[in-house]
Amino acid sequence: MRAQTLIAGFGLSLCAVLNGCGNGTTSQPSQTTTGNATVNFVVTDTPPSNVTVLSFQVQITGAVLQPGSVSLLPRPVTVDLVQLVSDTGFLASTVIGSGTYTSLTMTYANPQVTIMNNTAATITLSGQSCAAGATCTFVPALNNASVTVSSGVFPLTVTASSTSGLNLDLSIPDLLQSDLSMTLANGTSVNLSLLSQPASSTSQQAKIDDVFGTITQVSESQVNMTTAFGDLLVLTSSSSTKYNYPSSVCSTPAASCLSVGQIVTADLSLLGNGGLSLNTISYAGSSGSQLVKGLVLSSSTSAATPTVQLLLQRSINASSLSSGQIASVTLPAGTVYGVGTAIYPGVSGGAFTSALDLMPGQELVLNVASNLTTGTSPAFTTSSVYLESSQLVGQIAAVNSATSTLSVNSLSGLFTGSRPVVQQMNLQTDATTAYVGFSASSFTALTKGQFFAAKGPLFNTIGSSGYPTLSAIQIRARTTGN
Repeated sequence: MRAQTLIAGFGLSLCAVLNGCGNGTTSQPSQTTTGNATVNFVVTDTPPSNVTVLSFQVQITGAVLQPGSVSLLPRPVTVDLVQLVSDTGFLASTVIGSGTYTSLTMTYANPQVTIMNNTAATITLSGQSCAAGATCTFVPALNNASVTVSSGVFPLTVTASSTSGLNLDLSIPDLLQSDLSMTLANGTSVNLSLLSQPASSTSQQAKIDDVFGTITQVSESQVNMTTAFGDLLVLTSSSSTKYNYPSSVCSTPAASCLSVGQIVTADLSLLGNGGLSLNTISYAGSSGSQLVKGLVLSSSTSAATPTVQLLLQRSINASSLSSGQIASVTLPAGTVYGVGTAIYPGVSGGAFTSALDLMPGQELVLNVASNLTTGTSPAFTTSSVYLESSQLVGQIAAVNSATSTLSVNSLSGLFTGSRPVVQQMNLQTDATTAYVGFSASSFTALTKGQFFAAKGPLFNTIGSSGYPTLSAIQIRARTTGN
């Protein structure tokens, strides 16, 4: 998996973008300063083979331009590369001086990987055994903690009042070695490229989706948000911002629904000036509630009280739960179900109204009840479940222009190893679907045999169509599959 982890822009300020970034990075609109330039910084990811990587968190502790030792990150940032298969994440916005830079040195720490062992035998990970078919979290050895990029985009010249963007692409198959240690290498596991120039300082340079956090301030058109990783983001709303709130929380979705303390997910646009524009914002929980975001590994819906096994990705107000843990979640009668994504293509037969609509591969935001049992195998009851966007990598098996749908295969072990086995899936598109890296930004560019990464809500339509259906918010071209 190649993870697009960072976006940076050079001009009057420096911006870094990373999906799911955290640990205190602050973003706000840049101020024009003579002799300085804006840099936006983002990151993506490429998937591996043999084992299915379900989560790959790593901390980016520094990104320093030379000459001059110009730091692009004010503090360390934690990212989950698997969340960046089809996404871009925000890192920072920083003002730097104009001039010519010859290299960028990045340092890393604290990697943590969760895999599904799709091999037929037990494997050993850093001294830890992982049985065939099991899901295991481990800490890989970090063979080198830094890497310097001095070719490709370098030398890089930035001029006063200009905007540029850097895209950091981290490849999971190249990062993870045969012994599952982690190696950083320029041109293979670590790749740097330039983002397209925005048309103006207020034009979108990158999309930053599914940001999970807490509202800390609401003032006219400005919304401050602290992410689950601890970053403070300053967001600007507009008349086009869409609000996705349950009627029981807010009867008329609008800016008036927002309040300090609410837990939300948001889709953003990174602007050329380093500002973040709020495209959509979706309600996830009330002030002070404990929430987790996680990946469904399996579900049991035939019992009187359904349960789901959830790989925890991040949490808010639930410090006793950690990413990489597998939690058993009970879904009692009366649990509220809803789609947490604000805008997505409609899916025939697609619904998310009960536990029967759950399936492996879905990403959910759930609240944590007071009966939480902590430890190596946490368990809790939930009363609300919101369906978020899943990440999918595969190959196009057929194109149906009449219905704007794709049949896709070459799916990851998360699906081919599930019960029931999912060897094929449908992708539903519409006029809102974004296309990245294709010959044209439309459905007409898609052809049989192409590899792709897609994101969007995943619906359990097996009963109605024979296959699950992913509502494709975005489809990104790839050169390889899993």
